Amino acid sequence: MQAIKPIKHVVPMPWHSFDAASGAFMLRAPHALIDPFLGVDSYVMPQPFFGPHPHAGMSAVSLMLPEAEAGFINRDSLGDHSVIRPGDLHWTQAGRGMVHEEVPELSGKAAHGMQIFVNMSRANKQAEPAALKVRHEDMPVVQVEGGQVRVVTGEFAGHASPIGQDPRWLTRVNILDVTVLADQHIDIAIEPGHNAFFVRRSGELRGIFEGNTSPVIDFIESVAIIFDEAGSVARIEAGATPLRGVLFSGAPLNEPVVSGGPFTGNTAEDITAYRRAFAQGAMGSLSPTY
Repeated sequence: MQAIKPIKHVVPMPWHSFDAASGAFMLRAPHALIDPFLGVDSYVMPQPFFGPHPHAGMSAVSLMLPEAEAGFINRDSLGDHSVIRPGDLHWTQAGRGMVHEEVPELSGKAAHGMQIFVNMSRANKQAEPAALKVRHEDMPVVQVEGGQVRVVTGEFAGHASPIGQDPRWLTRVNILDVTVLADQHIDIAIEPGHNAFFVRRSGELRGIFEGNTSPVIDFIESVAIIFDEAGSVARIEAGATPLRGVLFSGAPLNEPVVSGGPFTGNTAEDITAYRRAFAQGAMGSLSPTY
């Protein structure tokens, strides 16, 4: 019998509007709780909003949700030009630096997805940048009692995402798209020492908080639950309505984090160096689509 991890924190994700039709529920939690992740934006975007911009020292990951009306078009300074269709994953591993742009595939059709920011270790912050992709049809979908789990990255119940076969993938984490039937639960094993959290997209969420079963967590805004280190299983439990969300887990890097806009380093000097490299054109360039 595996011990259930209690919920350590419930973190509301307030809505941030980009314009009248576009915006995101944003998770910004103390870094130690979600390391190696930096944050998650659960967005809706029917119109272009963000033009070409750089990243370095981290990865900007786009997970387009299957229910999206349309996808994104990704372009970057490495020469990538591809469509991120509903259900697909696009992992922009910036390393020493690159420029990218993602705009809705069909103007006026809402792209629903998650922009996931993942840190890179000191040893990898100067790695060659890379664009990694997983199509939705290549992601294992595991039917279990209580619902289903789509393996976006990492592994679940002996099923692995194909991204793990790419040697360029440097910060290896689990991202699992979870659907739980009403009044059911799914148990997901978490590696010892790994951080784990769940971002709810829709539905009612129950859990064990401070040793007691919590009331239903049903915020108008989105919410993230962060699991305690104790226990070995994250239990994703639905209330009276089906629950949909994404479980994130990974080994913490346990390194200092200094953010400078689109750049993530270990020191202020790292950020200065990234800014200088971008200004000198070392990260490439990209003309805007719009």
